Amino acid sequence: MRNDSITVTPSSPHVGAEIGNVDLTAPLNESQVSDIRDAINAHGVVFFRDQKLDPESHDRFVRYFGEPHVHSGGKSTASKPVDGYPALRKQYFDKNSARISGETWHSDQSCAEIPPKYSVLYQEIIPPNNGGNTMFLSAAKAYDELSPGMKAYLEGKTATHNANKAFDAKLTKDNKETHLIAEHPIVTVHPESGRKVLFVNPNFTSHINDVPEDESRHMLEFLYQHIQRPNWMMRFNWTNHSVACWDNRSVQHYAIWDYWPNERLGYRMFVGGTERPSAA
Repeated sequence: MRNDSITVTPSSPHVGAEIGNVDLTAPLNESQVSDIRDAINAHGVVFFRDQKLDPESHDRFVRYFGEPHVHSGGKSTASKPVDGYPALRKQYFDKNSARISGETWHSDQSCAEIPPKYSVLYQEIIPPNNGGNTMFLSAAKAYDELSPGMKAYLEGKTATHNANKAFDAKLTKDNKETHLIAEHPIVTVHPESGRKVLFVNPNFTSHINDVPEDESRHMLEFLYQHIQRPNWMMRFNWTNHSVACWDNRSVQHYAIWDYWPNERLGYRMFVGGTERPSAA
C-alpha cells in the first residue's frame, strides 16, 4: 500500500463507506483524489472523521472534483451563504428554527437542469445523545431490485422536478430561468459507474410526464415506498468535525430532526454537475 493510500471501510452492504488515512485540511495529491473518487463511485457516499475544515479547505476539497454549484432557492431555511464563498452555505438550527433543511428523502437540487454532482457537508457542532443523524440510500440498488415488468414500464419515461414544495417558491417565469424546474428521466445511467438509478424523490418530483394524473400519483407512491426500503439504506452517526461527501446521481438522503431544542451547525457546498441526467 502506498504511504498516501486512503483506507475504505464499508458502512453497509449497499451504500456508504468511511475514509481514513487522509487529512482534508491539507492539499491532496492526484492519487488521493482519484482514490476518493473511486470510493464515491463504489459506495455512493463517503465519510471522514476529525476534519476541522475552514472555508478555504472546504472550498479546496470541492474543487478537486469540479466547479462549485451555487444553491438555488431555499431562502426560507436557516441556510445562508458564507462571506467570500458564495457556494458555501452555513446551516444552523436550534430551538428557534421553524424547520430544517433536508427533512425528507431527496437528491439535492434535482429541480436544476444540471443538478450538482456531489454534496460536501461538514458538521462542526453535533447535538447531544447522538442526535441529528443523516440517512442515505442507494437509488441504484433500488433500481436493481425492481421487477423486469416495472423496469420495462419505466423505460423512456420522464418526470418533472420543481422547487415549489421544497423551497416554498412560486414557479414564476424568473424562477424557471434560474433552473427551479426541470424534466429528467425516471431511470438514469450513472455516467461513471454505468449503473442504472431511480431518479425520482418526494421532495422535488411533482409528476410523471405524459401519463394520467392518477397513474402518475400511484406510480410515484409505489416508487417512493420501494426506494425507501431499509434493505439499501444506512444511517450515519455524525461526530463533531466530520464530513460527508455524497453523489447525488446515485444516492438520496434524509436529515433527521430529533434534536430540538438543541443546536446543530454545519457547512455545505456542492460540486457542480457537467451534464443533464441521462437515460443512456
